[in-house]
Amino acid sequence: MLAPFLVLTDFTAAADNALRYAAALAQPLGASLVLLHIRRESLLDRDAFTGKIQHLTEGEVATALEERTRNLPMPVVVESTADGIASAVEDAVRRHQPSMLFLGKPDTGNTPDELVSTTSLTLLRATRTPLLVVPSESSAVVPPQRITIAADHMAFTLKPQTEPIRDLLGQLKPTVTVVHVVEPEDRDDCTAAREAVAQSGLTAQVAQVGTHGVRSLRVFQGILQGAAETHADLLVVVARRRSFLGQLFNRSVTSQVVLHGHLPVLLLPAMG
Repeated sequence: MLAPFLVLTDFTAAADNALRYAAALAQPLGASLVLLHIRRESLLDRDAFTGKIQHLTEGEVATALEERTRNLPMPVVVESTADGIASAVEDAVRRHQPSMLFLGKPDTGNTPDELVSTTSLTLLRATRTPLLVVPSESSAVVPPQRITIAADHMAFTLKPQTEPIRDLLGQLKPTVTVVHVVEPEDRDDCTAAREAVAQSGLTAQVAQVGTHGVRSLRVFQGILQGAAETHADLLVVVARRRSFLGQLFNRSVTSQVVLHGHLPVLLLPAMG
């Protein structure tokens, strides 16, 4: 049995979609849920300037949480906090040791990249825990039947917190494909990329791993193209340490995939 899934909610449509996804994935795996509501009411909150913050009473928060959990078929722990997102999630991770975090991504199609909240960066920094970002418009199959893993030819070592993902792949037994993106003039052989994934142990419980090469000038576009061409239900991206600790996260391949993708994206923190 997997450790609980930790789902963040602010009662938006995007968060509700992430909760639905987490519940649909948890049920066949026998996992429970922890639903964490973070009350963002500080005038210093970046959303305070856009009018998006919901100022709810404790009673309204309790009602909203009850409405979202009353029909779920698995055990659910409900929590609410007024702490900042990083400290709140870090504390919840310490206490519940979840196998994954779930975060809903609102539609950011009309928002400049540099203005999009880097919540995923904050969570990777704070917890080093696998993070599944679910776009608000996603209607992907759950549990996923086709999983695409984006990888380059460089070896990587996954954080110990990613161990449950190997078990998840073993239980779900999806079709798994490694996508490797190269420059248009290069040879799109995926052997080294598949070996890098295998050596990380991520696919240790997967019987067969396919490959799919993509030629593209922009890596993130190639990754999204590869996910579409392999008919992926879930895209897995290895977030190297320089991506989620760097100051230029919004320019990284990882962030571009999250910002512009329409599939659920599972970010796995790596050591290198």
